[in-house]
Amino acid sequence: MSCGCRSKHSEFAFDSPASALSALTAKIKPVESETVAWNHAMGRVLASDVMSDRPSPSCDVSAMDGYALRMDDCVVGTIEVAGEIQIGQEPGPMPTGKALQIVTGAPVSEGVQIVIKREDVIEHDGSIELSEQLVQSLKPGANIRRVGENMPAGTTVPCAGRVITAPMMGMLTGFGIDQPTVYIQVRLGIITTGNEVVAPDQAPDQWQLRDSNASALIALCDQYRWIKLESYVHARDTIEDIKSVAQELVESCDALVFTGGVSMGDHDHVPEIVEAIGGHIIFHKLPQRPGKPALGAVLNGKPIFGLPGNPVSVMVTAHRLMIPALALRAGIQAPIQTPRMMRIVNSDNKSLGIWWSRLARIVGEGCVELIESKGSGDVPASALSDGFVELAPGQSGAGPWAFWSWSG
Repeated sequence: MSCGCRSKHSEFAFDSPASALSALTAKIKPVESETVAWNHAMGRVLASDVMSDRPSPSCDVSAMDGYALRMDDCVVGTIEVAGEIQIGQEPGPMPTGKALQIVTGAPVSEGVQIVIKREDVIEHDGSIELSEQLVQSLKPGANIRRVGENMPAGTTVPCAGRVITAPMMGMLTGFGIDQPTVYIQVRLGIITTGNEVVAPDQAPDQWQLRDSNASALIALCDQYRWIKLESYVHARDTIEDIKSVAQELVESCDALVFTGGVSMGDHDHVPEIVEAIGGHIIFHKLPQRPGKPALGAVLNGKPIFGLPGNPVSVMVTAHRLMIPALALRAGIQAPIQTPRMMRIVNSDNKSLGIWWSRLARIVGEGCVELIESKGSGDVPASALSDGFVELAPGQSGAGPWAFWSWSG
């Protein structure tokens, strides 16, 4: 079987990682949806918009701890405090010529026209005293939040395709949505390759390596609750072994990623296998360092990635290409990653004719320093970094440049 992808997908078919990613994501389809209990929904992706079942706030409430009064009763001098409006209870009538103590969030009685902050009055036992300066500054409606001022009942909140955050969880439960509809977690299959690779818990010989690529990928994906590690398998560098594993995982997973075996060597079988299992290769080889051999494919809306075998290349391409594609597969509509513009404090003015991702760590507000690296196999250097700066072809200097953080 010949590897047609090596001739059909030219090295510079895309001029940047971003353009290659855009071409791939255009063919990715979101996963299906399900309903989950609210206490299991944090970090998941909403699959539908939300409608308010009641106004917010649901009645007129006090915005401050203080005293509720009618405007006509706001006079200079002492005013009797006739009682307290209890939070969480239906308020009683507002007496004339008196004040009622009230706390933040408590409903205001009918007839209440103003809430005066507690710190603005002089408190006595059973009464409050209003100064002339205070009375002159009072305005009707002060410190009262009106029913529905945040949102009327029946309002649709366009939040489909957004990751559920703590504030969003508060909105969902506040609207009575205790079982939100979310996209299922993207079931990810990871296949690492290489005859020299052994499990992380094994003692390797000098000519072997522990499988740090798998652990790094799993750690990267563990940041996101909308990704679920479905399976991790290591395969030896034979067409039969890799293809057998790939055919099994492509059926049970929503996305698939290979590490290693994606370049031009005699034992680099991944491009051939991706096509053999039905994948349509969108890109193979990009003008970037590290990660030039990276491959992106799609099968029935399902993303498939072939990442290089060197650890730094894996981390850069997974972060820059794989995670955004998985986000789209998860139903997320907005970009999951937004790089910060950072200046390099120790620029060496080096440049390449391709996109260059250089390891860096944050050293101050808006500033990073480059970390000396011996190449795409330098795991210790990557461990000391906070992410990488991405330099465009031919560009150098202090920047600012787009900085991609490992933590998203």
